[in-house]
Amino acid sequence: MRGFISSMITVASVATMTTALPAWAATSDKAITVVLAVELDSLDPCDTQPAQNANVVRGNVFESLTHVSPTSGKIEPLLAESWKQTSDKEWEFKLKKGVKFHDGTDFNAAAAAANIMRTQGGPNYAGIACLNSGQIPDPVKAEAVDDLTLKVMTSVVDPILPLRLSYVDIGDLASQSKPAKVLNPVGTGPYRFVSRKQGDAVKLTRFDRYWGGAPQIKDVTYIVRKEATVRASMVETGEAQIALSIQAQDATDDDRTVTFKDNRIFVMRPMTFKEPFKDPRVRQALSYAVDRDTIVPAILGVTGAPYYQMLGPQVNAYIPDYDEKSAMKYDPAKAKELIAAAKADGHPVDTPFDIITRPDILPDGGELVQAIAQNLKEIGLNVNIRSMENTAWREFLRQPFPPEQPPTLQMISHDNTSGDASFSFPKYITCKGINSAICNPEIDKLIAEAEVASGEKRAELYRKAAGILYQQAGFIGIAEQIRLIMLGEGVEYKANPLSGLEIKIADVRLKD
Repeated sequence: MRGFISSMITVASVATMTTALPAWAATSDKAITVVLAVELDSLDPCDTQPAQNANVVRGNVFESLTHVSPTSGKIEPLLAESWKQTSDKEWEFKLKKGVKFHDGTDFNAAAAAANIMRTQGGPNYAGIACLNSGQIPDPVKAEAVDDLTLKVMTSVVDPILPLRLSYVDIGDLASQSKPAKVLNPVGTGPYRFVSRKQGDAVKLTRFDRYWGGAPQIKDVTYIVRKEATVRASMVETGEAQIALSIQAQDATDDDRTVTFKDNRIFVMRPMTFKEPFKDPRVRQALSYAVDRDTIVPAILGVTGAPYYQMLGPQVNAYIPDYDEKSAMKYDPAKAKELIAAAKADGHPVDTPFDIITRPDILPDGGELVQAIAQNLKEIGLNVNIRSMENTAWREFLRQPFPPEQPPTLQMISHDNTSGDASFSFPKYITCKGINSAICNPEIDKLIAEAEVASGEKRAELYRKAAGILYQQAGFIGIAEQIRLIMLGEGVEYKANPLSGLEIKIADVRLKD
Protein backbone atom coordinates (compact mmCIF):
# COMPACT_ATOMS: atom_id res chain seq x y z
CA MET A 1 0.00 0.00 0.00
CA ARG A 2 1.35 3.40 -0.90
CA GLY A 3 1.14 6.48 1.25
CA PHE A 4 -1.48 5.24 3.70
CA ILE A 5 -0.40 7.69 6.38
CA SER A 6 -0.78 10.55 3.92
CA SER A 7 -4.50 10.36 4.58
CA MET A 8 -3.94 12.35 7.78
CA ILE A 9 -4.22 15.97 6.68
CA THR A 10 -4.13 19.55 7.77
CA VAL A 11 -7.02 21.88 6.97
CA ALA A 12 -6.88 25.60 7.66
CA SER A 13 -8.74 26.70 10.81
CA VAL A 14 -9.58 23.11 11.75
CA ALA A 15 -7.23 21.00 13.88
CA THR A 16 -6.23 17.77 12.19
CA MET A 17 -6.10 15.70 15.35
CA THR A 18 -5.47 16.00 19.03
CA THR A 19 -2.01 15.85 20.53
CA ALA A 20 -0.44 12.56 21.49
CA LEU A 21 -2.53 10.77 24.07
CA PRO A 22 -1.21 9.74 27.47
CA ALA A 23 -0.42 6.15 28.34
CA TRP A 24 -3.35 3.86 29.16
CA ALA A 25 -5.52 5.83 31.55
CA ALA A 26 -6.86 4.44 34.80
CA THR A 27 -10.42 3.20 34.69
CA SER A 28 -13.15 5.56 35.82
CA ASP A 29 -16.90 5.59 36.37
CA LYS A 30 -17.37 8.22 33.66
CA ALA A 31 -19.76 7.82 30.75
CA ILE A 32 -19.95 9.45 27.34
CA THR A 33 -22.59 9.92 24.66
CA VAL A 34 -21.73 9.60 20.98
CA VAL A 35 -24.14 11.15 18.49
CA LEU A 36 -24.29 9.49 15.07
CA ALA A 37 -25.74 10.55 11.72
CA VAL A 38 -27.34 7.19 10.90
CA GLU A 39 -28.89 4.53 13.11
CA LEU A 40 -27.31 1.12 12.97
CA ASP A 41 -29.42 -1.54 11.29
CA SER A 42 -27.74 -4.65 12.70
CA LEU A 43 -25.90 -5.78 15.83
CA ASP A 44 -24.68 -8.94 14.15
CA PRO A 45 -20.91 -9.57 13.92
CA CYS A 46 -21.27 -10.44 10.24
CA ASP A 47 -22.89 -7.08 9.41
CA THR A 48 -20.07 -4.75 10.45
CA GLN A 49 -19.00 -3.67 6.97
CA PRO A 50 -21.41 -0.68 6.71
CA ALA A 51 -20.23 2.30 8.74
CA GLN A 52 -23.54 2.73 10.56
CA ASN A 53 -23.00 -0.66 12.21
CA ALA A 54 -19.22 -0.55 12.49
CA ASN A 55 -19.26 2.82 14.26
CA VAL A 56 -20.97 1.18 17.23
CA VAL A 57 -19.78 -2.42 17.47
CA ARG A 58 -16.57 -2.83 15.47
CA GLY A 59 -13.53 -2.62 17.71
CA ASN A 60 -15.81 -2.08 20.68
CA VAL A 61 -18.01 -5.18 21.01
CA PHE A 62 -16.44 -7.29 18.26
CA GLU A 63 -12.90 -7.98 17.12
CA SER A 64 -11.42 -9.89 14.20
CA LEU A 65 -8.42 -12.18 13.77
CA THR A 66 -6.41 -9.48 12.02
CA HIS A 67 -6.57 -5.73 11.76
CA VAL A 68 -5.42 -3.04 9.31
CA SER A 69 -3.05 -0.59 10.97
CA PRO A 70 -4.48 2.93 10.55
CA THR A 71 -0.97 4.38 10.34
CA SER A 72 1.06 1.94 8.23
CA GLY A 73 -1.76 0.18 6.36
CA LYS A 74 -0.19 -3.18 7.18
CA ILE A 75 -2.05 -6.21 8.50
CA GLU A 76 -1.48 -6.66 12.21
CA PRO A 77 -2.35 -9.47 14.65
CA LEU A 78 -5.46 -9.04 16.77
CA LEU A 79 -7.19 -12.22 17.95
CA ALA A 80 -4.66 -14.12 15.86
CA GLU A 81 -1.08 -14.01 17.16
CA SER A 82 0.50 -15.10 13.87
CA TRP A 83 -0.17 -16.86 10.57
CA LYS A 84 1.63 -18.56 7.72
CA GLN A 85 0.74 -19.90 4.30
CA THR A 86 1.40 -23.64 4.37
CA SER A 87 0.51 -24.20 0.68
CA ASP A 88 -1.01 -22.30 -2.23
CA LYS A 89 -4.53 -22.71 -0.83
CA GLU A 90 -3.97 -23.34 2.87
CA TRP A 91 -3.18 -21.06 5.80
CA GLU A 92 -2.53 -21.68 9.48
CA PHE A 93 -3.38 -19.14 12.18
CA LYS A 94 -2.18 -19.27 15.77
CA LEU A 95 -4.69 -17.58 18.09
CA LYS A 96 -4.23 -15.42 21.14
CA LYS A 97 -4.41 -17.30 24.43
CA GLY A 98 -6.61 -16.27 27.35
CA VAL A 99 -9.23 -14.29 25.41
CA LYS A 100 -12.74 -14.38 26.88
CA PHE A 101 -16.10 -13.64 25.36
CA HIS A 102 -18.28 -11.24 27.34
CA ASP A 103 -20.30 -14.15 28.74
CA GLY A 104 -17.14 -15.68 30.22
CA THR A 105 -16.64 -18.46 27.69
CA ASP A 106 -13.28 -18.97 26.00
CA PHE A 107 -12.49 -17.68 22.54
CA ASN A 108 -10.93 -20.51 20.54
CA ALA A 109 -10.33 -21.81 17.05
CA ALA A 110 -13.77 -23.45 16.89
CA ALA A 111 -15.41 -20.06 17.48
CA ALA A 112 -13.20 -18.41 14.85
CA ALA A 113 -13.99 -21.13 12.31
CA ALA A 114 -17.74 -20.90 12.97
CA ASN A 115 -17.71 -17.13 12.37
CA ILE A 116 -15.73 -17.47 9.14
CA MET A 117 -18.18 -20.05 7.82
CA ARG A 118 -21.22 -18.09 9.00
CA THR A 119 -20.07 -14.82 7.44
CA GLN A 120 -20.03 -16.57 4.06
CA GLY A 121 -23.46 -18.13 4.62
CA GLY A 122 -21.90 -21.60 4.95
CA PRO A 123 -23.81 -24.93 5.11
CA ASN A 124 -25.12 -24.43 8.64
CA TYR A 125 -25.98 -20.78 8.07
CA ALA A 126 -27.92 -20.66 4.80
CA GLY A 127 -30.09 -17.58 4.45
CA ILE A 128 -28.21 -15.46 6.98
CA ALA A 129 -27.30 -12.89 4.28
CA CYS A 130 -24.31 -11.32 6.03
CA LEU A 131 -23.35 -7.84 4.82
CA ASN A 132 -19.66 -8.75 5.26
CA SER A 133 -19.91 -11.73 2.91
CA GLY A 134 -18.75 -9.70 -0.08
CA GLN A 135 -15.31 -9.33 1.50
CA ILE A 136 -14.71 -13.06 0.93
CA PRO A 137 -15.72 -13.41 -2.72
CA ASP A 138 -14.51 -17.00 -3.13
CA PRO A 139 -15.54 -19.66 -0.61
CA VAL A 140 -13.12 -20.67 2.11
CA LYS A 141 -13.31 -23.51 4.60
CA ALA A 142 -12.20 -22.99 8.18
CA GLU A 143 -11.68 -25.63 10.83
CA ALA A 144 -10.10 -25.91 14.27
CA VAL A 145 -6.91 -27.99 14.50
CA ASP A 146 -6.81 -27.49 18.27
CA ASP A 147 -8.04 -24.77 20.64
CA LEU A 148 -5.52 -22.20 19.45
CA THR A 149 -4.75 -23.37 15.90
CA LEU A 150 -7.02 -22.53 12.98
CA LYS A 151 -6.70 -23.90 9.46
CA VAL A 152 -8.25 -21.98 6.55
CA MET A 153 -8.44 -23.49 3.08
CA THR A 154 -9.24 -21.29 0.09
CA SER A 155 -10.97 -22.42 -3.09
CA VAL A 156 -8.64 -20.25 -5.20
CA VAL A 157 -5.16 -18.88 -4.65
CA ASP A 158 -5.68 -15.82 -2.47
CA PRO A 159 -2.51 -13.92 -1.50
CA ILE A 160 -4.42 -11.49 0.76
CA LEU A 161 -6.48 -13.91 2.88
CA PRO A 162 -5.20 -12.43 6.20
CA LEU A 163 -6.47 -9.05 5.01
CA ARG A 164 -9.85 -10.51 4.08
CA LEU A 165 -10.22 -12.06 7.52
CA SER A 166 -9.95 -8.61 9.08
CA TYR A 167 -13.57 -8.25 7.90
CA VAL A 168 -14.76 -11.32 9.81
CA ASP A 169 -15.73 -10.08 13.24
CA ILE A 170 -15.99 -12.74 15.90
CA GLY A 171 -19.09 -13.30 18.02
CA ASP A 172 -19.96 -16.05 20.50
CA LEU A 173 -22.30 -18.05 18.27
CA ALA A 174 -22.61 -20.80 20.88
CA SER A 175 -24.77 -18.42 22.92
CA GLN A 176 -27.43 -18.50 20.19
CA SER A 177 -30.24 -21.02 20.20
CA LYS A 178 -30.63 -20.98 16.40
CA PRO A 179 -28.68 -19.73 13.35
CA ALA A 180 -30.42 -16.37 13.04
CA LYS A 181 -29.16 -12.79 13.10
CA VAL A 182 -27.73 -11.71 16.45
CA LEU A 183 -29.86 -9.33 18.53
CA ASN A 184 -27.87 -9.53 21.79
CA PRO A 185 -24.26 -9.52 20.63
CA VAL A 186 -21.51 -11.22 22.62
CA GLY A 187 -17.97 -10.44 21.50
CA THR A 188 -14.41 -10.23 22.81
CA GLY A 189 -13.97 -6.46 22.64
CA PRO A 190 -13.37 -3.91 25.40
CA TYR A 191 -17.10 -3.13 25.66
CA ARG A 192 -20.06 -5.41 26.10
CA PHE A 193 -23.58 -4.83 24.86
CA VAL A 194 -26.19 -3.65 27.35
CA SER A 195 -29.31 -2.69 25.42
CA ARG A 196 -30.78 -1.29 22.25
CA LYS A 197 -33.98 0.67 21.94
CA GLN A 198 -34.64 0.98 18.21
CA GLY A 199 -34.87 4.57 17.10
CA ASP A 200 -33.53 5.77 20.45
CA ALA A 201 -30.21 4.48 21.77
CA VAL A 202 -27.65 1.70 22.00
CA LYS A 203 -25.81 1.26 25.27
CA LEU A 204 -22.47 -0.44 25.96
CA THR A 205 -20.50 -0.86 29.15
CA ARG A 206 -16.87 -1.64 29.92
CA PHE A 207 -15.76 -5.29 29.87
CA ASP A 208 -13.41 -5.44 32.82
CA ARG A 209 -11.95 -8.81 31.76
CA TYR A 210 -10.86 -7.56 28.36
CA TRP A 211 -7.63 -9.23 27.28
CA GLY A 212 -6.08 -5.91 26.30
CA GLY A 213 -6.79 -4.19 29.62
CA ALA A 214 -9.94 -2.44 30.80
CA PRO A 215 -10.56 0.90 29.01
CA GLN A 216 -10.90 4.19 30.88
CA ILE A 217 -14.52 5.06 30.06
CA LYS A 218 -17.15 2.92 31.73
CA ASP A 219 -20.39 3.47 29.78
CA VAL A 220 -21.18 4.55 26.22
CA THR A 221 -24.54 5.61 24.81
CA TYR A 222 -25.04 6.00 21.06
CA ILE A 223 -27.87 8.19 19.81
CA VAL A 224 -28.81 9.34 16.31
CA ARG A 225 -29.51 12.87 15.12
CA LYS A 226 -29.78 13.24 11.35
CA GLU A 227 -29.06 16.97 11.22
CA ALA A 228 -25.35 17.76 11.35
CA THR A 229 -25.93 21.09 13.09
CA VAL A 230 -27.91 19.35 15.83
CA ARG A 231 -25.08 16.86 16.34
CA ALA A 232 -22.56 19.65 16.72
CA SER A 233 -24.75 21.69 19.05
CA MET A 234 -25.20 18.67 21.35
CA VAL A 235 -21.45 18.58 21.87
CA GLU A 236 -21.32 22.34 22.40
CA THR A 237 -23.98 22.11 25.13
CA GLY A 238 -22.47 19.02 26.75
CA GLU A 239 -25.35 16.69 25.85
CA ALA A 240 -22.86 14.56 23.90
CA GLN A 241 -19.09 14.19 24.00
CA ILE A 242 -18.43 13.03 20.42
CA ALA A 243 -20.32 14.00 17.25
CA LEU A 244 -19.63 12.29 13.92
CA SER A 245 -20.00 13.75 10.41
CA ILE A 246 -20.30 17.40 11.25
CA GLN A 247 -20.31 20.16 8.66
CA ALA A 248 -17.59 22.70 8.01
CA GLN A 249 -19.73 25.61 9.24
CA ASP A 250 -20.10 23.93 12.62
CA ALA A 251 -16.39 23.25 13.10
CA THR A 252 -14.50 24.93 15.92
CA ASP A 253 -11.13 26.64 15.56
CA ASP A 254 -9.50 24.59 18.31
CA ASP A 255 -8.52 20.98 18.84
CA ARG A 256 -12.11 19.97 19.60
CA THR A 257 -12.67 19.52 15.86
CA VAL A 258 -10.53 16.84 14.25
CA THR A 259 -10.33 16.03 10.57
CA PHE A 260 -9.24 12.95 8.68
CA LYS A 261 -9.36 11.31 5.28
CA ASP A 262 -10.64 7.75 5.18
CA ASN A 263 -10.20 7.19 1.46
CA ARG A 264 -13.88 7.97 0.96
CA ILE A 265 -14.83 9.15 -2.52
CA PHE A 266 -18.19 10.59 -3.60
CA VAL A 267 -19.02 9.02 -6.97
CA MET A 268 -21.83 8.67 -9.49
CA ARG A 269 -22.79 5.23 -10.83
CA PRO A 270 -24.84 5.30 -14.04
CA MET A 271 -27.10 2.34 -14.82
CA THR A 272 -25.33 1.24 -18.01
CA PHE A 273 -27.93 -1.45 -18.78
CA LYS A 274 -30.67 1.07 -19.60
CA GLU A 275 -31.09 4.15 -21.72
CA PRO A 276 -30.01 6.88 -21.73
CA PHE A 277 -26.79 5.36 -20.31
CA LYS A 278 -26.23 2.40 -22.64
CA ASP A 279 -24.04 4.54 -24.88
CA PRO A 280 -20.71 5.38 -23.16
CA ARG A 281 -20.78 8.79 -24.80
CA VAL A 282 -23.79 9.77 -22.68
CA ARG A 283 -22.00 8.54 -19.57
CA GLN A 284 -18.88 10.48 -20.52
CA ALA A 285 -21.07 13.55 -20.95
CA LEU A 286 -22.05 13.24 -17.29
CA SER A 287 -18.44 13.77 -16.26
CA TYR A 288 -17.88 16.66 -18.65
CA ALA A 289 -21.09 18.30 -17.41
CA VAL A 290 -20.21 18.51 -13.71
CA ASP A 291 -18.32 21.66 -12.73
CA ARG A 292 -16.44 20.09 -9.80
CA ASP A 293 -13.96 22.94 -9.43
CA THR A 294 -16.83 25.33 -8.70
CA ILE A 295 -19.51 23.37 -6.89
CA VAL A 296 -17.36 21.10 -4.66
CA PRO A 297 -15.40 23.83 -2.81
CA ALA A 298 -18.40 26.17 -2.80
CA ILE A 299 -20.67 23.61 -1.12
CA LEU A 300 -18.37 21.24 0.77
CA GLY A 301 -15.72 23.76 1.80
CA VAL A 302 -12.97 22.04 3.81
CA THR A 303 -14.88 18.75 3.77
CA GLY A 304 -14.25 17.94 0.10
CA ALA A 305 -12.02 18.43 -2.93
CA PRO A 306 -12.69 17.79 -6.66
CA TYR A 307 -11.87 14.22 -7.68
CA TYR A 308 -12.14 12.03 -10.80
CA GLN A 309 -11.46 8.43 -9.75
CA MET A 310 -13.41 5.83 -7.80
CA LEU A 311 -10.63 5.01 -5.32
CA GLY A 312 -8.16 7.09 -3.37
CA PRO A 313 -4.36 7.20 -3.50
CA GLN A 314 -4.00 4.60 -0.72
CA VAL A 315 -5.52 1.87 -2.90
CA ASN A 316 -3.47 -0.16 -5.38
CA ALA A 317 -5.86 0.62 -8.26
CA TYR A 318 -5.18 4.35 -8.02
CA ILE A 319 -3.84 5.86 -11.26
CA PRO A 320 -1.31 8.52 -10.17
CA ASP A 321 -1.52 10.85 -13.17
CA TYR A 322 -5.15 10.28 -14.14
CA ASP A 323 -6.63 13.51 -12.77
CA GLU A 324 -4.04 15.66 -14.52
CA LYS A 325 -3.77 13.86 -17.87
CA SER A 326 -6.89 11.85 -18.58
CA ALA A 327 -9.84 13.05 -16.52
CA MET A 328 -13.01 14.20 -18.27
CA LYS A 329 -13.10 17.65 -16.71
CA TYR A 330 -15.77 20.32 -16.96
CA ASP A 331 -16.53 21.05 -20.60
CA PRO A 332 -20.28 21.54 -21.23
CA ALA A 333 -19.73 22.03 -24.95
CA LYS A 334 -18.00 18.64 -25.16
CA ALA A 335 -20.82 17.09 -23.12
CA LYS A 336 -23.46 18.44 -25.52
CA GLU A 337 -21.43 17.24 -28.50
CA LEU A 338 -21.30 13.67 -27.11
CA ILE A 339 -25.03 13.64 -26.41
CA ALA A 340 -25.78 14.91 -29.90
CA ALA A 341 -23.61 12.17 -31.42
CA ALA A 342 -25.38 9.49 -29.39
CA LYS A 343 -28.76 10.88 -30.41
CA ALA A 344 -27.76 10.88 -34.06
CA ASP A 345 -27.03 7.16 -33.74
CA GLY A 346 -30.54 6.48 -32.47
CA HIS A 347 -30.08 6.52 -28.68
CA PRO A 348 -33.02 8.08 -26.77
CA VAL A 349 -30.86 10.54 -24.86
CA ASP A 350 -33.88 12.45 -23.57
CA THR A 351 -35.11 9.43 -21.57
CA PRO A 352 -35.90 10.58 -17.99
CA PHE A 353 -33.71 9.15 -15.24
CA ASP A 354 -33.56 9.40 -11.45
CA ILE A 355 -30.66 10.51 -9.31
CA ILE A 356 -30.82 8.14 -6.32
CA THR A 357 -29.34 9.69 -3.19
CA ARG A 358 -29.67 9.79 0.61
CA PRO A 359 -29.92 12.74 3.01
CA ASP A 360 -26.83 11.47 4.87
CA ILE A 361 -24.74 10.69 1.79
CA LEU A 362 -22.24 13.35 2.97
CA PRO A 363 -22.38 16.67 4.84
CA ASP A 364 -24.18 19.19 2.63
CA GLY A 365 -24.77 16.32 0.22
CA GLY A 366 -28.25 17.52 -0.65
CA GLU A 367 -26.96 20.81 -1.99
CA LEU A 368 -24.18 19.11 -3.94
CA VAL A 369 -26.61 16.68 -5.58
CA GLN A 370 -28.88 19.59 -6.53
CA ALA A 371 -25.93 21.38 -8.12
CA ILE A 372 -24.99 18.22 -10.05
CA ALA A 373 -28.59 17.85 -11.27
CA GLN A 374 -28.58 21.45 -12.46
CA ASN A 375 -25.33 20.86 -14.38
CA LEU A 376 -26.88 17.83 -16.08
CA LYS A 377 -30.04 19.73 -16.99
CA GLU A 378 -27.89 22.45 -18.55
CA ILE A 379 -26.54 19.98 -21.12
CA GLY A 380 -30.05 18.80 -21.98
CA LEU A 381 -30.51 15.67 -19.84
CA ASN A 382 -33.90 14.88 -18.27
CA VAL A 383 -33.08 14.34 -14.60
CA ASN A 384 -35.08 13.98 -11.38
CA ILE A 385 -33.75 13.72 -7.81
CA ARG A 386 -35.03 10.98 -5.49
CA SER A 387 -33.68 11.20 -1.95
CA MET A 388 -34.48 8.24 0.30
CA GLU A 389 -33.45 6.54 3.52
CA ASN A 390 -30.59 4.05 3.57
CA THR A 391 -32.67 0.85 3.28
CA ALA A 392 -34.55 2.05 0.19
CA TRP A 393 -31.38 3.53 -1.32
CA ARG A 394 -29.64 0.16 -0.93
CA GLU A 395 -32.39 -1.60 -2.90
CA PHE A 396 -31.47 0.53 -5.92
CA LEU A 397 -27.77 -0.19 -5.34
CA ARG A 398 -27.86 -3.97 -5.57
CA GLN A 399 -28.51 -6.57 -8.21
CA PRO A 400 -30.83 -8.00 -9.38
CA PHE A 401 -32.37 -4.82 -10.73
CA PRO A 402 -36.13 -5.15 -11.30
CA PRO A 403 -37.14 -4.82 -14.98
CA GLU A 404 -39.59 -2.07 -14.06
CA GLN A 405 -36.92 -0.01 -12.29
CA PRO A 406 -36.33 3.29 -14.11
CA PRO A 407 -32.83 4.23 -15.27
CA THR A 408 -30.80 5.60 -12.40
CA LEU A 409 -27.72 7.60 -11.58
CA GLN A 410 -26.81 6.41 -8.08
CA MET A 411 -24.91 8.66 -5.71
CA ILE A 412 -22.45 6.61 -3.64
CA SER A 413 -20.01 7.54 -0.90
CA HIS A 414 -17.49 4.72 -1.23
CA ASP A 415 -14.58 4.05 1.06
CA ASN A 416 -11.77 1.51 0.89
CA THR A 417 -9.56 1.51 3.97
CA SER A 418 -7.93 -1.82 3.14
CA GLY A 419 -5.63 -0.50 0.41
CA ASP A 420 -6.54 -3.34 -1.97
CA ALA A 421 -8.98 -2.96 -4.87
CA SER A 422 -10.37 -6.46 -4.30
CA PHE A 423 -12.55 -4.91 -1.60
CA SER A 424 -14.15 -2.62 -4.18
CA PHE A 425 -13.87 -3.78 -7.77
CA PRO A 426 -15.36 -7.32 -7.74
CA LYS A 427 -18.64 -6.22 -6.20
CA TYR A 428 -18.91 -2.81 -7.87
CA ILE A 429 -17.65 -3.19 -11.45
CA THR A 430 -17.69 -6.87 -12.50
CA CYS A 431 -20.56 -8.39 -14.46
CA LYS A 432 -21.78 -10.42 -11.47
CA GLY A 433 -20.90 -7.89 -8.77
CA ILE A 434 -23.73 -7.37 -6.31
CA ASN A 435 -23.43 -3.57 -6.57
CA SER A 436 -22.48 -3.47 -10.23
CA ALA A 437 -24.40 -1.63 -12.94
CA ILE A 438 -21.82 -2.34 -15.67
CA CYS A 439 -20.60 -5.43 -17.49
CA ASN A 440 -17.35 -5.40 -19.42
CA PRO A 441 -15.62 -8.76 -20.09
CA GLU A 442 -12.21 -7.07 -20.40
CA ILE A 443 -12.56 -5.57 -16.93
CA ASP A 444 -13.65 -8.95 -15.55
CA LYS A 445 -10.61 -10.66 -17.07
CA LEU A 446 -8.18 -8.14 -15.58
CA ILE A 447 -9.75 -8.39 -12.14
CA ALA A 448 -9.67 -12.19 -12.24
CA GLU A 449 -5.95 -12.07 -13.05
CA ALA A 450 -5.31 -9.52 -10.32
CA GLU A 451 -7.02 -11.63 -7.67
CA VAL A 452 -4.32 -14.31 -7.82
CA ALA A 453 -1.40 -11.90 -8.30
CA SER A 454 0.50 -10.02 -5.63
CA GLY A 455 2.60 -6.89 -5.24
CA GLU A 456 3.17 -4.59 -8.20
CA LYS A 457 1.71 -7.06 -10.70
CA ARG A 458 -1.57 -7.04 -8.76
CA ALA A 459 -1.57 -3.23 -8.70
CA GLU A 460 -0.78 -3.00 -12.43
CA LEU A 461 -3.75 -5.22 -13.35
CA TYR A 462 -6.11 -3.25 -11.12
CA ARG A 463 -4.91 0.03 -12.62
CA LYS A 464 -5.61 -1.29 -16.13
CA ALA A 465 -9.12 -2.28 -15.09
CA ALA A 466 -9.62 1.17 -13.54
CA GLY A 467 -8.46 2.86 -16.74
CA ILE A 468 -11.08 1.02 -18.79
CA LEU A 469 -13.76 1.75 -16.19
CA TYR A 470 -13.06 5.48 -16.25
CA GLN A 471 -12.79 5.64 -20.05
CA GLN A 472 -16.19 3.96 -20.25
CA ALA A 473 -17.49 6.24 -17.47
CA GLY A 474 -18.83 3.29 -15.54
CA PHE A 475 -18.05 5.16 -12.32
CA ILE A 476 -17.58 8.93 -12.20
CA GLY A 477 -15.64 10.51 -9.37
CA ILE A 478 -16.90 13.83 -8.01
CA ALA A 479 -15.20 14.61 -4.71
CA GLU A 480 -12.68 13.27 -2.27
CA GLN A 481 -14.24 13.59 1.16
CA ILE A 482 -12.64 15.04 4.27
CA ARG A 483 -14.38 14.09 7.49
CA LEU A 484 -14.94 16.11 10.61
CA ILE A 485 -15.53 14.92 14.18
CA MET A 486 -16.36 17.23 17.08
CA LEU A 487 -15.18 16.48 20.60
CA GLY A 488 -16.54 17.84 23.85
CA GLU A 489 -14.48 19.73 26.41
CA GLY A 490 -11.95 17.45 28.05
CA VAL A 491 -12.27 14.69 25.43
CA GLU A 492 -9.16 13.52 23.61
CA TYR A 493 -9.25 11.33 20.51
CA LYS A 494 -6.62 10.90 17.82
CA ALA A 495 -8.38 10.56 14.48
CA ASN A 496 -7.01 8.16 11.86
CA PRO A 497 -8.01 6.88 8.42
CA LEU A 498 -10.24 4.23 10.01
CA SER A 499 -12.21 6.71 12.13
CA GLY A 500 -15.03 6.92 9.61
CA LEU A 501 -15.63 3.19 10.01
CA GLU A 502 -14.78 2.51 13.62
CA ILE A 503 -14.20 4.74 16.59
CA LYS A 504 -12.77 2.62 19.34
CA ILE A 505 -13.98 4.02 22.64
CA ALA A 506 -10.93 2.43 24.27
CA ASP A 507 -8.88 5.04 22.32
CA VAL A 508 -10.89 7.94 23.77
CA ARG A 509 -9.51 9.70 26.84
CA LEU A 510 -11.23 11.99 29.31
CA LYS A 511 -9.15 14.59 31.11
CA ASP A 512 -9.38 14.75 34.88
